[in-house]
Amino acid sequence: MHHLSDNTEDTGGKHQGERRTGKIMGDLLRSIGLFVMLAILLTLPSVSSVPSGVGDEGNEGCLCHSRADSTDVSLVGLPSEYGANITYNVQLQISSSVEVDGENSQGGFRITVSNGSMMFNQSEAQYLDNGWTHKENGTYQRMWDFTWTSPADNASRSEFTVYGNAVNGNGQQTGDAWNEYSLVLPGTEYEGDLSLSPSIDGLDPLDKLLLLVGLCALVGLLWSAGRS
Repeated sequence: MHHLSDNTEDTGGKHQGERRTGKIMGDLLRSIGLFVMLAILLTLPSVSSVPSGVGDEGNEGCLCHSRADSTDVSLVGLPSEYGANITYNVQLQISSSVEVDGENSQGGFRITVSNGSMMFNQSEAQYLDNGWTHKENGTYQRMWDFTWTSPADNASRSEFTVYGNAVNGNGQQTGDAWNEYSLVLPGTEYEGDLSLSPSIDGLDPLDKLLLLVGLCALVGLLWSAGRS
């Protein structure tokens, strides 16, 4: 009888241990799933390329439209190197296979520069969150003229970053295509590095996602272990 009781207790303890392990694993998986979903939400930019313009949430591009090599963004009129305090006439151009509908919106943009100052036609564009972007009146085109005045220090460098979106005018997110263009200009006396700067925090969106997933998995594991 004692042996039977011992066996029963052993079996019960084993089942209890298995249930505890299963509960821990379930908690862990739920935690990881929750944190992964949160990580994805945190890494996706909330930008919407609306006709009224795009602020600094668009500094990583446009999530609501498709990025495509069929859309080219360029700046025409910039020098290969700049002198101090010189104003250049520049044109921001978007060329794309996305068809143009002359009666509806055709495109939009956001542009930032690290040095110097830009000025657009303010009936077509607006200064917003340390950069320029289109207004609704400026979406019926894919070319925008502006001036750029170089910095006073010609031993500096200036980095331009442009996001351009070619739209088909259907009022939906389908069928549109955006791309980006970046350029580093040196002053005539600049002798440093001309490579592009990394993104705001030095990580691209995929790197951010992988990092957050790893951190969240670790947090979930520690949380589940602490409950056991």
